[in-house]
Amino acid sequence: MEYHTDTLVHGVSIVTACHEERKAGLAVAWATQVASDRVLFCVGSQSYTRELILASGWFGMSLLRADQRDLATLFGRKSSLKVDKFTGLTVFNGEHGMPLLDDCAGGLECEVVDVFTTGKDGSDRLIIGRITAFHNYQPNAERLVYRAADY
Repeated sequence: MEYHTDTLVHGVSIVTACHEERKAGLAVAWATQVASDRVLFCVGSQSYTRELILASGWFGMSLLRADQRDLATLFGRKSSLKVDKFTGLTVFNGEHGMPLLDDCAGGLECEVVDVFTTGKDGSDRLIIGRITAFHNYQPNAERLVYRAADY
């Protein structure tokens, strides 16, 4: 049986982090809620955002609307080490200093509660965060969904 990358469809989010005045963000297409107050996503070793999440113990998650594919592309194609992805965007800092995009379907602030090593070479990390705050939630907003064919 052949696997198709569009079999499971999920909302696209921007995961952000800040530590010692450094900030970063990346697009994730496979974040999921695993309990009433927990979210989970996986990030590879090459991610600068992962470095800041693990150093600070916190992350933000901006939930993208269907009309925000340009943000998914911006945060998904280049490293935060090479470009300031936040330039020109309206961003606010949450209660724990995590940068959140102002104009989205909603924003979450999360405290890291578990990190698991995964992947063939052990370089990926599953990160579980406890949601501590919601911001600017738009319950009726249509979410941007990831389909490989769209990118």
